[in-house]
Amino acid sequence: MDTTDARQIIEGHIASKKTHKHYDKVVALAKKYKAFITNVADSEGNYPLNEYLRQFVRREDADLFEQRKNLTKHYTPSICSQIMKPFNKVVRSNRVIKMIDHADAGKVETITDTLSNFYGESESDGVTQFMNERFKTLTFTDPNAWILVSFKPFDSKKEKPQTFPHEYNSEAVIDFEIKNGQTHWVIIKEIYSYADKEDNIKTADRYLFFDKINAYEYKAIPKDIKESFIKEETTIWTEEKSKQKYAVYIYEHLSERVPLMRVGYVSDISTKGLTYVNPFHYEAMPLLEQFIKVSSELQLSITLHTFPKQVSYVQPCEQKGCNDGLLSDGKTECSVCEGTGKKLHTTAADVLEIPFPNKMYKENMVDVSNISAYVPFPGNVMEFLDKYADKLEKKIMRMVFNSESLVQTQFNTATEAEIDIDSVYDTLHPFGEKYSEMWMFFVKITVLYLSIEGATIWHKFPSDLKLKAMKQLLEELKSANDSNAPSYVRESINNDIMEIIYADDQTELSKIKIKNKHFPFPGKSDFEIQNIILNNLTTKFKQVLYANFDNIFDEIENDDNKFFEWTYAKQKERIKVEVKNIISEIDKVVDNVPVLDLKTA
Repeated sequence: MDTTDARQIIEGHIASKKTHKHYDKVVALAKKYKAFITNVADSEGNYPLNEYLRQFVRREDADLFEQRKNLTKHYTPSICSQIMKPFNKVVRSNRVIKMIDHADAGKVETITDTLSNFYGESESDGVTQFMNERFKTLTFTDPNAWILVSFKPFDSKKEKPQTFPHEYNSEAVIDFEIKNGQTHWVIIKEIYSYADKEDNIKTADRYLFFDKINAYEYKAIPKDIKESFIKEETTIWTEEKSKQKYAVYIYEHLSERVPLMRVGYVSDISTKGLTYVNPFHYEAMPLLEQFIKVSSELQLSITLHTFPKQVSYVQPCEQKGCNDGLLSDGKTECSVCEGTGKKLHTTAADVLEIPFPNKMYKENMVDVSNISAYVPFPGNVMEFLDKYADKLEKKIMRMVFNSESLVQTQFNTATEAEIDIDSVYDTLHPFGEKYSEMWMFFVKITVLYLSIEGATIWHKFPSDLKLKAMKQLLEELKSANDSNAPSYVRESINNDIMEIIYADDQTELSKIKIKNKHFPFPGKSDFEIQNIILNNLTTKFKQVLYANFDNIFDEIENDDNKFFEWTYAKQKERIKVEVKNIISEIDKVVDNVPVLDLKTA
């Protein structure tokens, strides 16, 4: 896009205050998601989820509705947290295929050094740190947010650009154009702070426009600014109607693509896929809205009806001058009965004292149980509300993952459990694909800004995320052994078990995986190995390697602690040397053993 066309688009948006046609919808969605997921109170102590409670006008006036909002303690954030936790399985997966490669090892080092400073304090990959800490959160709270890959000012003669991510929420992105799935341009509206002539801090508008080649900045010039940032060479544009002046800056990024990408991946059906919703929008949001209603009514019932209601005869107020709650002027309320006209007992500390009658009237004594009575709240109603809320919570998890495994721990058959796990994969797999797409986008833009050509960038999660529990894997291994399943099947199950055991010790897990590569009888049981050796169905080399396996690796690691960082071929050669040494020692021992002559014995 040439400069003239780009400026016409952005200047037209500034003049008309135009936004994309789904702007209000995506902003409202982000507000709603954040309310249900976080429910953080504002500065005045108001909780955003209360806005989604509805007043039942037939039995609840404004004051009672306000009382219900004050009594309600929302815990949809806890449910949303449970929904989001399984997505950590994707983020934390150590089976991801991640590659940054180049024929020149020095250029690979330059890329990795730049990525380590991309975000946070990661020593290896700041992109992954950003994806784990921010991408997942934004996927749920604001799927229509955009992430820009930018870079800090640098001296091109001495250093390389350092890229970093910048988030623009759905409210900031006022318009964009996408054709055939490709972003052509994006317009962002922000504010910046400045000091006026009296040193008051104020704000003014700032617009950004990104296309595939350039970035344009339109910065409003306030009339009362204390120190102007305008220079002689600065281009000035004046909006015709408001006469507001803007400083115009043009930057070349030369990415040949818009350096921004949206976070979301679940298309909004109502906008024909032009915008996104969060991963549990269609499955859980209607139920979450129902849940806050039921939860609110349950908490109100517990608060107001924990103690039984009292039904009692009441006496009229005996205060002098009180006439049905009002004094003689007909306007002023009685201070004793507070305008009710009745003599009431308002607390449990009140005691209604009835004097004993005279002996001659003893037969006319009144049964005190007939003076007042208590109406207990129906227990089955409270029980129904409690069970209904619990049922809704479990139903939400089922709907999101189409699965029972997250709300129950036992299944009738192994096949049933396997199918259930596959349903969870169906929910998590699109998230993993978007994760990989955005990771590669960040890295490729970074490589482009570093002016490195010929680099290979790849990121891919496996279709099987290994969500099975240890118990389930052990049962599978037992079943595989009992049915004489192929050795590679048993080896695969053993690897999955190993990844669970050493999930928090990746260094040890890496060593074990390397050792398994060199194991002479992979996937074989001890019985099968003994049978192979006894029947001379393998070489002496493999027999010795098997018999001394752990000792060989201990000796090699003691000699060189960098062994596990070597290439596979180099490791194999080093193991051969150690095995041959052991074979040589065995042969010496065998040669020196005296032969027993049975004839002379």
